[in-house]
Amino acid sequence: MYLLRFCISAVSHRLCHIRCSRIVFQLSLIAITLCHFTDLDAQLYTETKTKHRFAQMNVGLEWESGMGGRSSFLSSTGELSSLSNPTTNRPRIIIGGLHFWGHADFAIAFPLTNPLSKSGTFTTLNASGVETWFNYYPWAVKDKGLRPYIGFSILPFSYRQQDGPERADGGPSILATRIPLKAGVTATFGSHLFTLGLTWNYANGIDYPLSESVNGRVSLQKLLLNFSYRHFFDTTISAEDSWESGQTESVTEQLGDQGKLNGFYLGAGMSSAWWLGQSAYNESFRPFLPAYNTSIMPDLTIGHYWHKSDMQVGLSYRSYRGAHRAFGVFQQSQRRSIGLEWTKNLFDYKGFVPFIGPVVSWEDLSFIETEEGGPGNFAADSKLAYGLTFGWDIRPNSLQSWYLRTNLRYFPNLRLDTDQGPTIKFDNIEFNFIQLIIFPGRIF
Repeated sequence: MYLLRFCISAVSHRLCHIRCSRIVFQLSLIAITLCHFTDLDAQLYTETKTKHRFAQMNVGLEWESGMGGRSSFLSSTGELSSLSNPTTNRPRIIIGGLHFWGHADFAIAFPLTNPLSKSGTFTTLNASGVETWFNYYPWAVKDKGLRPYIGFSILPFSYRQQDGPERADGGPSILATRIPLKAGVTATFGSHLFTLGLTWNYANGIDYPLSESVNGRVSLQKLLLNFSYRHFFDTTISAEDSWESGQTESVTEQLGDQGKLNGFYLGAGMSSAWWLGQSAYNESFRPFLPAYNTSIMPDLTIGHYWHKSDMQVGLSYRSYRGAHRAFGVFQQSQRRSIGLEWTKNLFDYKGFVPFIGPVVSWEDLSFIETEEGGPGNFAADSKLAYGLTFGWDIRPNSLQSWYLRTNLRYFPNLRLDTDQGPTIKFDNIEFNFIQLIIFPGRIF
């Protein structure tokens, strides 16, 4: 029972270090449910600045309006023309944390809708993806106060257009990641935060294929107006007394000497794969297709942890694909991977525990392409691959029966040969933003 009292603390502590994945939303719902049964105060950091008051979780809703931007298209006579994009509106869910005792705001915003815009037969999807931001408050967020902030974010934009029904698949979907600047003000009333802000996407131009052989210049949305409401709270304070009294350290040492903190663990979470660059095959034969966008997949792990050496060996499974459809061509690359990885925890800084180590994996790679009026192409192979695993656990103490982990894996020079000569590129960085790690032996 002593171990279980740290569960809520571990979940909240990890969620307060949010950076970028869809599993965040699902886990936050669990956290909110737990918080409903927990004694919470809004601004505990105003009393004293301790380890367990460093960060506080927040969740809420936002309304975002995107303005500006122009689309390019080929007229019926083959001339290059342009068209202004209309204002778009989208609701978003925000999950984040106030850090450094009210001075720093880290958060992720998930769009719930990204509507199409139409002008006659011309249709565009000018959408923003999952945004990760950092805002700095020169004066700490305070109850019944109005505080200005400045910041920046990592914001992917997805753009696709179609002109007329004769080519129903239209052009490709282009993913462009930008780092816009942010500014605004936050008003605080108890545990309620109201924010009015402006996001400036100063580098908003991209090249877009208008046909198999012609590129045009497209402008993404340049200004985004944001209005949000968030509720914030603290759940790590419950572990503060045990930590300060020395009880946590005493129990950890006793169980560690008995080997009871060693054991098997299970892990599950959603991960993303960032495709690194264009394939030589597409550079040679499909120059109008962009590099694959980010792929999302489940990440399942089973492993064993050794407490004294603070290291673990795990077996992980991931499966994902990248695909494009444009101008009558459909293309898909798929990867299935089982990796054996050894990682060593480097240090423990107030519950932040980074690790690093090698990974060896068995790769099942495949590529398929179909074309209107063409024969199509297919390639497949199975091989060993070598990479590097790094990341961190948020582990306020070593007694957790479960905590949350971030994994990053890098696999360089992973290629699939084709009969045509040029290779399909599978180089990527996998980013598992939140993975739930459970030690069954510490529960039962």
